[in-house]
Amino acid sequence: MGAVEQRPCRYHRMDIASKTGQAGNAARGEKMKKRLPARAVFSLCAAAGGASLRIISRTVPGFADRFSAVINPIAVGTLGRFSGIFPFSLAEILLCVLVFYVIYVLVIIPASLFRHSQEMTRTFLRHLSRLAVIASALFLIFEINEDVYFARTRFAKTYGLERDDYSDDELAAACSVLIDEINRLTPCVERDKNGIMQVSPALPDRMRSVMSRLGQTYPELAGRYPRPKPVLFSRLLSRCDITGVYSMFTIEANYNRDIPSYNLPFTMGHELAHLKGFESEKEANFIGFLAAISADDPDIRYSGAMLGWVYCGNELHRRDRARWEALHSKINEAAVLDLEDNSLYWEHYKGKAAETMHDINDAYLKAEGLQEGYASYDLVVDMIVTYLTAKR
Repeated sequence: MGAVEQRPCRYHRMDIASKTGQAGNAARGEKMKKRLPARAVFSLCAAAGGASLRIISRTVPGFADRFSAVINPIAVGTLGRFSGIFPFSLAEILLCVLVFYVIYVLVIIPASLFRHSQEMTRTFLRHLSRLAVIASALFLIFEINEDVYFARTRFAKTYGLERDDYSDDELAAACSVLIDEINRLTPCVERDKNGIMQVSPALPDRMRSVMSRLGQTYPELAGRYPRPKPVLFSRLLSRCDITGVYSMFTIEANYNRDIPSYNLPFTMGHELAHLKGFESEKEANFIGFLAAISADDPDIRYSGAMLGWVYCGNELHRRDRARWEALHSKINEAAVLDLEDNSLYWEHYKGKAAETMHDINDAYLKAEGLQEGYASYDLVVDMIVTYLTAKR
């Protein structure tokens, strides 16, 4: 008989590889089974911790004040300091990454399940569990760095600026003070060839100094301030009628770099007020005004006077148009040009996006206990009138 031919063991090797692959898949499956409960526990603990903070801050008197006094400096000194390393808005970049990841998990992976059901199902569950961890962690950070602060003692109450009402005469007097300040400062600010006010690139650092000095008079504003950062997608913010955004997740004060210049110092002060835990839009507006109007820099002070006039002037126009017209006629022509430029800018961006963002912001503020909702921005007038009246 002829010798028996020895065939290559290719099938045997393939079988080994197959078994090895199966073993690898089984090991990955076991690892995923261990990770899923761990992620679930973390998600539940983070969500429970955030919910507990929300409940306690609204039911235990003084908790929010003590919490903010301890936690806010830590958050600004650690997370805020880290974010400050980057010259760009870290929150903006992370938001873009998160949006793409959510689309990947909730749209792209499910669309692939029809072709590779078993493997893609495991992939989908793995990423879905990660998404749950991210969501619960963001919720906890939101509660720690923003939501609790809604329950703290108001800035107006702490510094005696609360007032239920003010007369038309007091409002007109405040408007007159602001117009005098505008006229005094108008020749001192830089302007472009069209006569529109301009600010220097050093403005963010100067605003940090202004806010730090303000903290010497108002202790709750004392401490470190990171540099305000411009938003890359500022045009999108303009379409949504947004001048600035505070990110509680990265402790960053971000501003719309495209808006007319006289808005910028006030906006930076507003967002830095949020960073210090003053979440009421009314009070953040007042702190932005207070920081600007107290500054030594003419262009920063000009911004405070101009925005103060815009808010107070709008209220006077509603109450007594004839008196408003009489005061408005006294404003320096160069300042009027700035006001008109601002109106033209925002007129260009009027639309559905801005209306939708107003509705979302209104609903959010009301959900946080600010019954005035979006209108709370305009309610800063009573604090400005009280402040200017007390200075006379």
